[in-house]
Amino acid sequence: MGYLLVILTGTMLLLLPVSHKADTNVDFLTALFTATSATSVTGLVVVNTAHTWSMFGHIVMLCLIQIGALGFMSFVTVFFFIMSRKIGLSQRLLIIQSLNLRDIQGVIQLVRHVLIGTLLFQLIGAILLWIFFLPKYGLWQSLGMGVFHSVTAFANAGFDLFTNGLSENAESGFVTSVIMMLAFIGGLGFFVWEDIWQNKFRFRRLHLHSKLVLSISFWLILTGWILFFAIERNNPATIGNMELPKALHISLFQVIMPRSTGFSMVLQEHLSGAAIMIIMILMLIGGSAGSTAGGIKNVTAGILVLSAINYFRGRTRLEVFRRTIPTSQIKSALAISMMVIFAAITGSMTISIIQPDLPFSAVLFETISAIATCGLSQGITSSLAPASQIILILFMFFGRVGIITLGMVAFLGRDKVEKTKHPDTWVMMG
Repeated sequence: MGYLLVILTGTMLLLLPVSHKADTNVDFLTALFTATSATSVTGLVVVNTAHTWSMFGHIVMLCLIQIGALGFMSFVTVFFFIMSRKIGLSQRLLIIQSLNLRDIQGVIQLVRHVLIGTLLFQLIGAILLWIFFLPKYGLWQSLGMGVFHSVTAFANAGFDLFTNGLSENAESGFVTSVIMMLAFIGGLGFFVWEDIWQNKFRFRRLHLHSKLVLSISFWLILTGWILFFAIERNNPATIGNMELPKALHISLFQVIMPRSTGFSMVLQEHLSGAAIMIIMILMLIGGSAGSTAGGIKNVTAGILVLSAINYFRGRTRLEVFRRTIPTSQIKSALAISMMVIFAAITGSMTISIIQPDLPFSAVLFETISAIATCGLSQGITSSLAPASQIILILFMFFGRVGIITLGMVAFLGRDKVEKTKHPDTWVMMG
């Protein structure tokens, strides 16, 4: 309800004449789509962000992105801080649920560190980008560009103010490097920040969740980087004609962004089929639980892969870093993954029925991008019919709220104890 209220408020603000430029017309569905995309930190747009919205509109979008990234309860906590009110047990329970945590101890200190860390990283990113944009855009415009892209990158939102996207800055790796670092840090998760800080960057002392996040993120990025470069190296429409260092840099950028950020240096419709499949898999996986990223989350995907390997090796328990993963969490990972995949397929089929002229691969790409709150597109967003836009609006909303809620139920809820047990029966599988 909190997110819904924020989206509706943002929609009303974006409909105001002061929010868009004088020569543009914005209807309710466009404002609703943009507000949902911003609050869910997705980045899909039906109109050009730079050409359609005014400075006030960009500020509204930044506020929606910041609320969506940090979480509704985090901002409620800020008001408690400002008003010097005591945060009771019920509020603390809501906070740990919104941040996908289990332990109530130290949760207020964690929220403080999350807010301070977020502002600090975004400030550093804004200063670096402002210095780079200063010669090209002047003092105040470059400052606005720096702040906007720093916030959207850290929040894994993917909105930009460039006419042709980030490809305008393809000649310089500075902008893409800053955005990659902001997106990666934002996608690690608030608990991981706190864990790394408290244990002074010593990997062995980290909690199992942090170890899994860092390990799985490393292997996902490395594997995706190698595969993307190998597949697209002979594609002249993407990185085929680039020099080796630049091609490697763009390839790394392209595999970090699908983890939920949504920026792109090449047109997604120009990618080969195999590269598109890699991007869709990375979008589905997303970032880390309790972070600004979307998707089923990297630890969820990692648990599924490790449990499958464990099964074929004939082991009955899943042990990682000398810790045992409960069977209940393996079931939760499977349930969440299947629900997201089922929703993506169902949504794609529905949009294809509504608009049969659109390529199914592009529709599936768009649907996965929406439910994983990524924001990458093969260029069909602006051509979607109103009914198709409404489907994506629902997917973006539940991608930001629904999957988190499912995670709360799966990881915080207690297992139901059945009163009766029927006889075991084997069925044929495989």
